[in-house]
Amino acid sequence: MNTVSKLAIAAMAGLLVVSFASQASAQDAARDAAIHKCIMQAQAQWPDVSNPGNQRNRTDAYRSCMQAEGQRP
Repeated sequence: MNTVSKLAIAAMAGLLVVSFASQASAQDAARDAAIHKCIMQAQAQWPDVSNPGNQRNRTDAYRSCMQAEGQRP
């Protein structure tokens, strides 16, 4: 294998790694946005957490929202 072939293979491997990294970053951003949205929604629906029942309801609302967003709670 000559030097040009080795450099071409290394460049392709580098591009592959970069493409996977950018996809993972976009997925992380979508998950972060869903988490923020669902936390805010659950807090708005069940604002008083001094009642233990409300904390459970808030957790259920968060899980439901995350599932609706297509994310793992």
